[in-house]
Amino acid sequence: MMFVFARATGNDDIQNIFKLIDDLATNLILVIVAITIGLFIKQYLYVLVGLVAAMAIVILVPTISAALNLTGEYVLACGLVSLGFSAVSNIYANYREFN
Repeated sequence: MMFVFARATGNDDIQNIFKLIDDLATNLILVIVAITIGLFIKQYLYVLVGLVAAMAIVILVPTISAALNLTGEYVLACGLVSLGFSAVSNIYANYREFN
């Protein structure tokens, strides 16, 4: 829905976030960490709350983002990539015994 909204309105900020997501999806360290988190934490709610809290802390505390040289768009893109890959691996971990 965000992609359709960004295309329809010509919103450059959302389109930049999607470009960052595309770039970060090929970052192997981020993908491996997200898959590992999704496999070993059974309750996905903990993963969701933890990643959203980490994103909020980095965005809301300006000294952290300045020290790490992060932008809000980059943090959001990292969070979305992590949530996506951890969700897929969590689904696999919880439902693989139903075969």
